[in-house]
Amino acid sequence: MSANEELERLKAAASSGDHEAMTALGKRLIATPTSAKSVDEGQLLLKQAMDAGNGEAAEFVAVIFASGMIGEQNWRQALDYLSLSASLGWSPALRQLSILADAPFENGTWGSDPSDAKALRDRIDVEGLLRIPEKQNLCEAPRIRKFDDFLPERFCDWMIDLARPKLARARTYDDTAVEGKESDARTNSSVSFNLLDLDLILLLIQTRISKIAMVPMFTMENSMVMHYNVGEQFRPHYDYLDPSKAAHAADMRKFGQRLATCLIYLNEDFEGAETSFPEINQKFRCDRGGALLFANVDLEGQPDPQTLHAGLPPTRGEKWLFSQWIRSGPLPQ
Repeated sequence: MSANEELERLKAAASSGDHEAMTALGKRLIATPTSAKSVDEGQLLLKQAMDAGNGEAAEFVAVIFASGMIGEQNWRQALDYLSLSASLGWSPALRQLSILADAPFENGTWGSDPSDAKALRDRIDVEGLLRIPEKQNLCEAPRIRKFDDFLPERFCDWMIDLARPKLARARTYDDTAVEGKESDARTNSSVSFNLLDLDLILLLIQTRISKIAMVPMFTMENSMVMHYNVGEQFRPHYDYLDPSKAAHAADMRKFGQRLATCLIYLNEDFEGAETSFPEINQKFRCDRGGALLFANVDLEGQPDPQTLHAGLPPTRGEKWLFSQWIRSGPLPQ
């Protein structure tokens, strides 16, 4: 079935009152809008689906408020809609509430029943979740910062579980293959999360990164999770875009330079696998939940050759890493 045929099928099912189709179509119209009208139509479909008792629709409304993709970012309203989603029986929302409230989510314990949704919502400390740790200045040229205990372990586990079934061979990007290609220079696996993949835990991670990098949310590319088995690596490379390359220059004209990179270590039961900066003869590693933030450009905003870096291979165990690139200009919703 082609994309157009699938869209027409969804429209027909939504018109007949199928609230699952209404949810799917509403999310699609908001995630890939063709006009302001399509966004309005998407919001109306989500409201109708919620009124019909669809918890998935309520969760996406929570994502809308938490991301600020339509209007102001509002965490309190986002959590209210996540609680509604959980109370309607949408299990991913209930699991997120349990994690955000630091409550156990296991069969037979509190946090495993839709009736727990309001109590879990009331337990969540929004200010605490948005509070960031002190930074450590590791290097000034290039600028490299470290944040210990940046993420709670339960957030790390959530991201690993979310990424594991979607992993695929990571790709490299250059002027001749802007869509990416497999390369011996990069042998690890990765997964990229687009707008339809967002949930409140992922958005909270992005919000915390925006605070330490002091940038708006809309400057962030799709978040990624990377996985390295023993021997897998990402050889020395730059994260900035090279304006001398035609494809990079065109990308920069649209969305700006890739100013900074944030790496969050999601586990620590491995050996080796540091993030290496060969130009300054340094390599760094964080404990589980720790974050490494480094600029890809110098103080004048020009590409900084000293930011050459590599993901070294684990010698024992497997490494999980959350990666966030930050642009100088706004990105599409």
